[in-house]
Amino acid sequence: MSRALSESHEMAEAAPASPTILLDIAASVRLAAEPCRVLYALSIPEYMEAWMQFPEMDRVECHSDKRSFDRFRIDLFRSGARWQRIYGSCRLNKPNRITYLWGRDHCGDRVMSLVELHLWDKSSHCNLMLRHTGFRNSDERERFSRMWSPSLKRLSRLLERT
Repeated sequence: MSRALSESHEMAEAAPASPTILLDIAASVRLAAEPCRVLYALSIPEYMEAWMQFPEMDRVECHSDKRSFDRFRIDLFRSGARWQRIYGSCRLNKPNRITYLWGRDHCGDRVMSLVELHLWDKSSHCNLMLRHTGFRNSDERERFSRMWSPSLKRLSRLLERT
């Protein structure tokens, strides 16, 4: 893996896979932590809250679903009021791989997207590769693109401190 790929956040659009416009986000980051620490930060809502950063939002709250350990919700606040809620599930698919399935409900419109996270273990760090798919249009893709870049930077800083 090239140094540029592992140390920078790269965003790329994929070609549409169907008549509906489908755009993907791809990003990567180098993390100064072993995969098990990164997996905790990626899969536990209280830790997710510490690094997730959505554009134009004042606050992000992540809560686990009391009925199931793998389900959570993300509440997004703007101007003191809840603006949007994202319902999600988190699956550890294979060693060092996590998948989020996100259902967004904004104005009664429920949309599903998929976030795949792959960790590549190195001797003193790991590389995280992210792919977020399932966007309906370029505006939605752009909003989440603006979310992932600062969120991954914040995750990297968080793991460096602990």
